[in-house]
Amino acid sequence: MKVDLTSFGVEPPERSTTGRAGQTGASGTGASSAAGVDQTRFSFDQTRVQSLEAQVLAQPEIRQAKIEPLQQAIGNGAYSVPASQIADALASELGGAQS
Repeated sequence: MKVDLTSFGVEPPERSTTGRAGQTGASGTGASSAAGVDQTRFSFDQTRVQSLEAQVLAQPEIRQAKIEPLQQAIGNGAYSVPASQIADALASELGGAQS
């Protein structure tokens, strides 16, 4: 699934005749457009989505309440990250497999 974070607003989902468990049509015979492929369809309330979008966009870009305690912990020398966590993050950034 691809999430496009570059567009704003909400587009309604495409209409399809896909039913439960990938069944098509109203007969419920189990035929699907792609044999053995699961399909999902999301439904949503446009008003609720717009409300949530407004709430998210109203949030500050930088959450100062989260940053200040971290800055203080770093300044006091009380913030530490386990070496294994740093190694995992480096390996992940460089494309290595993380176990």
